[in-house]
Amino acid sequence: MEFKIDRKEVLRYLQTAKDIEDKNINRLLAESISEIKELINFRYLYHKFPIEHTKEGVKIKNTTLTLKGRSIKKHLQNSAEIYLMAATLGAQVDKKISFYEKISVTKSMIFDACATTAIEEGCDRVEAEIKEKALKEGNDDITFRYSPGYGDLGIDIQKEFLRILKAPKKIGLTASSYNMLLPTKSVTAIIGVIDKKTAAEEHSIKQEQKIENSKDGDLEFEKRHCKNCLLYEDCELRRKGIYCGAKG
Repeated sequence: MEFKIDRKEVLRYLQTAKDIEDKNINRLLAESISEIKELINFRYLYHKFPIEHTKEGVKIKNTTLTLKGRSIKKHLQNSAEIYLMAATLGAQVDKKISFYEKISVTKSMIFDACATTAIEEGCDRVEAEIKEKALKEGNDDITFRYSPGYGDLGIDIQKEFLRILKAPKKIGLTASSYNMLLPTKSVTAIIGVIDKKTAAEEHSIKQEQKIENSKDGDLEFEKRHCKNCLLYEDCELRRKGIYCGAKG
């Protein structure tokens, strides 16, 4: 998979103006984009599971995992099946970020932002692949991807999530004792399969399409990653234009 790594996205993660004129920053940005493309070893996998909505949460059938929390229940309220997906840029990207942290704070921040942009780009492509499969099977649509740690869905499910997908063996993706993904530039996510849209969903989709057509990339990111979070109204990070999901 060849990565584009959109310069504008990198600058957005850096909270920097899109038309920045600093020659040093622009040089480091160009160097980092070129360098990270050579290091990325993008690997991913996904699998479809039937689910059951219970009082305890959303039970993933044929597994030991139940997704608990109001946010994920709302996210999957119109789904009878889901995809669990996992993706990673590989260990070399992490090593290079650590290396730059020791010699240049500026370069490490820029390289980290390039890595975040890359993993999001990769996940977007995986999501598109899943959507294509779902539509071919006669479904109407899929939900956007929803990761452990969003809303009130606990991050403590990471290890079981990875075990179910056999991610440690298949793509080398594990979780630390603190449930942080290793390599760190990785993502796990849940995507619901929508069999048939309701009238309310159609209205919601039209509203989302208006946001998608907006020139403001921050609105698009917020729409995808924040709208179902129970902390949405009170989130100080969001008010400052910082999105926790960006570190996925």
